[in-house]
Amino acid sequence: MSVEPSSTSERPEEGDPHDLVSGAEQAASADAIRHQASSIIDFVLADTDPDHHRARELLRQQIAAHPGNPERALMEHLLALKALSGPYEGTQDAGGPIQPEFASGE
Repeated sequence: MSVEPSSTSERPEEGDPHDLVSGAEQAASADAIRHQASSIIDFVLADTDPDHHRARELLRQQIAAHPGNPERALMEHLLALKALSGPYEGTQDAGGPIQPEFASGE
């Protein structure tokens, strides 16, 4: 009985070196994402539009819930906003308007 070699390598070091990202590159990428998330958060929190007050408060709550992890805080914030607003108008999943009790977070 013969064993055919698999078409994919069992060990990452035997694979295509162009498909691998080194640990240092991954860390640099994570730092870049963290920096971008921090910049976005700073921009949102610097907004003074009274209509955006609730969004800023929700973002502050996520920052408090995920200290030192701005990318997670931003992701959770965006997911929460999406859940509050529902699907975009015009899509097949679009529903009616946001109910006031849900929009206030109560």
